[in-house]
Amino acid sequence: MTGEQHPPVLDTHGVRVDAYVWDAGTDMVVWLVVGVPLGLVLGAVGALVRRPGLTGLFAALVVPVGAAVQMVVMPPGTGLIDTRPANVAAGIVWAGAALSTAWALGRFWRRRRAAAAA
Repeated sequence: MTGEQHPPVLDTHGVRVDAYVWDAGTDMVVWLVVGVPLGLVLGAVGALVRRPGLTGLFAALVVPVGAAVQMVVMPPGTGLIDTRPANVAAGIVWAGAALSTAWALGRFWRRRRAAAAA
């Protein structure tokens, strides 16, 4: 032997795959199965943002509310020794969520006042 051991190579449908990355394929399949339907739904919701009224407001609030929920449910930096970069990232996400919410509410109220005045 030359000293360096390589994992066995698996043969799947004529394609040779390294055993260390074999599990990465299943992760990609899971992300594909989950990501494509969710992407389609988020795209449809995003198309509703320009609509007037509560429909547009709720569509505009989907991403900021989702970001805030993720910061509460899965905060970044959990288990890290140095959490400063994660805290900076969390601050950026919270600021973006707050600014997006303020923008959506401001646009909603401006449109509502303009419709009432007309």
